[in-house]
Formats: sequence, structure tokens, C-alpha cells
Amino acid sequence: MKITTDEKLARALLHEMDVTFQRFYHQSLRDVVQDLAVHNVLRTPEPSPQTLLRAIRRTGILEMHSAPPLARMRDVLDRYTRGTLGTCTGCGRSIARKDLLHNPSGLLCSRCRRVGQNQPMVGSTI
Repeated sequence: MKITTDEKLARALLHEMDVTFQRFYHQSLRDVVQDLAVHNVLRTPEPSPQTLLRAIRRTGILEMHSAPPLARMRDVLDRYTRGTLGTCTGCGRSIARKDLLHNPSGLLCSRCRRVGQNQPMVGSTI
């Protein structure tokens, strides 16, 4: 079965959420999914990535914690839901699909990242 690009993006986003949960809350995404199943939010044992992302957004799980990494994940999930996840916040151009799959929470296209890296830091002398 061929996985669609949107499903690949959803899987990459879920992986990033899993890493964030484990790093900051010592809880895996699998634990979150089990909790959702116990509370009858998820009705299938193996939901699709898109179904899982919708459930996470609908239940407000990411709003329960205030840590900056989860605030960033909330923003990324909102952008995914609105269909603007692949749009650069710097220039409005599309972010390359391979970059987005590698880093789903990336906000800038490669051009804006390069320009940002070449900018001197405020207060620095060159």
C-alpha cells in the first residue's frame, strides 16, 4: 500500500509530538493514544495519522501543558489543520516537501533560513 504524502507528513508530525512528549513529560504518544481510547475519543485500535491528529486537536491535550515546546506543537497542529503548515512564515513561499517531512515544525523555507543565518546578531560587531 502506497502512503500518500499527506499521511507521511502526518506521521512525521506525530513522531515529532512523540519525541516532545517523551522529552518533556516522560510520556509517549502511545500513552496518549491509550488514554484517548479509554475515554472513547478514539473508536479504532489503530487510527489513521490524520484521525489521531484531529483527536489530539479536538481534545485539547496540547493545551493542558504550558511548556514552550508544546505551545510550538499546538501552533504546528493548528497550521496543519488550516492547511498552512507548508507555507513559510517569513516570505509566504512553499517549504520544500523534503524539508517539511524532515522537520514538520519548521516555519521557514530554506531561503529564509539561509538569510536568517547570515544576519548579524543584534549588538554584535562585525
